[in-house]
Amino acid sequence: MRVLPLFPLVFIPVILATTITDLPELVVVTVATENTDGLKRLLESAKAFGINVEVLALGERWNGGDTRIEQGGGQKIRILSEWIEKYKDASDTMIMFVDAYDVIFNADSTTILRKFFEHYSDKRLLFGAEPFCWPDQTLAPDYPIVEFGKRFLNSGLFMGYGPEVYKVLKLKPVEDKDDDQLYYTRVYLDNKLRKELKMDLDSMSKIFQNLNGVIEDVELQFKEDGTPEAYNAAYNTKPLIVHGNGPSKSHLNYLGNYLGNRWNSQLGCRTCGQEMKDSDELPLIGLNIFIAKPIPFIEEVLQKVAEFDYPKDKIALYIYNNQPFSIKNIQDFLKEHGKSYYTKRVINGVTEIGEREARNEAIEWDKQRNVEFAFLMDGDAYFTEPKVIKDLVHYSKTYDVGIIAPMVGQIGKLFTNFWGAVAANGYYARSEDYMAIVKGNRIGYWNVPFITSALLLNKEKLSALKDAYSYNKNLDPDMSMCQFARDNGHFMYIDNEKQYGYLIVSDEFSETVTEGKWHPEMWQIFENRDLWEARYVHPGYHKIMEPDHIIDQACPDVYDYPLMSERFCEELIEEMEGFGRWSDGSNNDKRLAGGYENVPTRDIHMNQVGFERQWLYFLDTYVRPVQEKTFIGYYHQVEPISYFFIPTIIFQPVESNMMFVVRYKPEEQASLRPHHDASTFSIDVALNKKGRDYEGGGVRYVRYNCTVEADEVGYAMMFPGRLTHLHEGLATTKGTRYIMVSFINP
Repeated sequence: MRVLPLFPLVFIPVILATTITDLPELVVVTVATENTDGLKRLLESAKAFGINVEVLALGERWNGGDTRIEQGGGQKIRILSEWIEKYKDASDTMIMFVDAYDVIFNADSTTILRKFFEHYSDKRLLFGAEPFCWPDQTLAPDYPIVEFGKRFLNSGLFMGYGPEVYKVLKLKPVEDKDDDQLYYTRVYLDNKLRKELKMDLDSMSKIFQNLNGVIEDVELQFKEDGTPEAYNAAYNTKPLIVHGNGPSKSHLNYLGNYLGNRWNSQLGCRTCGQEMKDSDELPLIGLNIFIAKPIPFIEEVLQKVAEFDYPKDKIALYIYNNQPFSIKNIQDFLKEHGKSYYTKRVINGVTEIGEREARNEAIEWDKQRNVEFAFLMDGDAYFTEPKVIKDLVHYSKTYDVGIIAPMVGQIGKLFTNFWGAVAANGYYARSEDYMAIVKGNRIGYWNVPFITSALLLNKEKLSALKDAYSYNKNLDPDMSMCQFARDNGHFMYIDNEKQYGYLIVSDEFSETVTEGKWHPEMWQIFENRDLWEARYVHPGYHKIMEPDHIIDQACPDVYDYPLMSERFCEELIEEMEGFGRWSDGSNNDKRLAGGYENVPTRDIHMNQVGFERQWLYFLDTYVRPVQEKTFIGYYHQVEPISYFFIPTIIFQPVESNMMFVVRYKPEEQASLRPHHDASTFSIDVALNKKGRDYEGGGVRYVRYNCTVEADEVGYAMMFPGRLTHLHEGLATTKGTRYIMVSFINP
């Protein structure tokens, strides 16, 4: 017997398969009376695979009811029945109907047709299937039993030859408010018609995937080349067209961030990087700022607003602030920049207008000023990218998106201004890709169910979102707005293509404000370290930490270096004077463990004003590195103490039980006798200026007969505390001198 070589066998399937020239023409049609975000997505996904979709009835009035919550949709059948006339006898043409607003293509026409002939070559008409008998559950017993898969018809996706589709659509007249799915269901349940039309359901989602009721079964997967595909784990199939019917639209939106050739695991975002659509003249925009809760560092936020790279005479400014703490920040901002804006409306201080009403009013105010875009931002959004508005306007135009937010998050945390998914109760749920988007492992612009803190609306969405913040008054205003957008098919995008800035942490700030602190931001070193450092650390500090920089010595082993900003020094004095409980300067001191102070001063301890934890962290973070650089070979590490646990931070701090602000006055206590500090090393920080605030003062190191003026505001003198550096505080002869003292590692 002759043995055939193996290679001809490899080609047998190809010979037996339907060739490309054997495939019929595929005509895809949909019915859409409005050009919604969903329709745009459908057409984009089809275009990505070279499929032309014929859109019927665009601009017509919809009379088919709200099919999201009730029966209806008969208008689609009426419109299709008029259109199908030209395909009455087109037996060589395959007609495919897809719903307009919640469908995504993920394959080209050749792949779709090949899949049809592979699995349904003996059929002439194929509908998608789902697990629910909608809209008439009493018809469920009449459905044929299927061995595997879903047994109930869904009318959002179907395909068939021209004559069969024609016959189905022409069986009987349909009113606009009749239910389209019920119409097709009755055809399918008629045994004679079903056989005559050779009609079947795609029960295992080999071509059509209806998501409602099977979200857990449908996963996102990527091929070896990075191409995304939907995978039905229940039936081990890879459907080519996905329909987000019923309440499954959020899951469709998630899949739609990848399917339709939008995002590739090897190549990244396939629709990003388009040349920006620009014009010579920037449009008029609305800039709406909302401060509806106590937020720290509003001054810095407004400074960044002033630095936005967008002409102020092209900005209609709306500010809403109902927080007494921020009134002066707004006043100062307007005093410096208010006249530069095109127009403005400001609500600053105690007001009867609530946050929800203010947000609705701002949108209406923007519309009345005929702005092309509106940028809405909360006071906790801190933007380091001055082109944020300009970029978002360009993205909106280029990508044709009406609602887009720049991704911002809290530093070092996973908390951001968007949700990847929404739970059944309408609150946060983590999506599969949330971490990857937040960490920048997946870059692009993403259709998400919730955005907050900052977002850009184009003119069309400004009109559409009228009163959206009052849509559900049982929810917070931002959640209400997003629910309105989801329920009405308005896509919300988050853009993480750039690092735009970050969110200020404000969760506990209201407690600090209500405690009566004069400058509550001073207590924010843990929550908002970057902003705290920018405001309160001396601008020259980082220079001294450069490897080659030599720190000045005012006396032997007395290092003098910039540490605190003048603002910190001024505010610390105000906090202490506001507290007002200065010690009496006697040796008896109940604040100390033994009740006795050998070398007393007039002072207030950091723990008296609740600043001990913050100052210890500051010493460990900013002072200890300087000590290790100067006093080489000395390292002090202690075991972590639960008292110093900060969310996401466990540090090993320096130790100090004596941290206090000293006040010297001629009529109170002008000087301090020679003494050693009870420390391994100490720092003394000058808080105010000689010649301006006081006369005299200074420090004399007795052993070296070396005197330091110690009057450079914010500069620290750092020196050994025991044995070598006996020192005295020289007399203040006029005014009031303040210093901040810390005995470190006693």
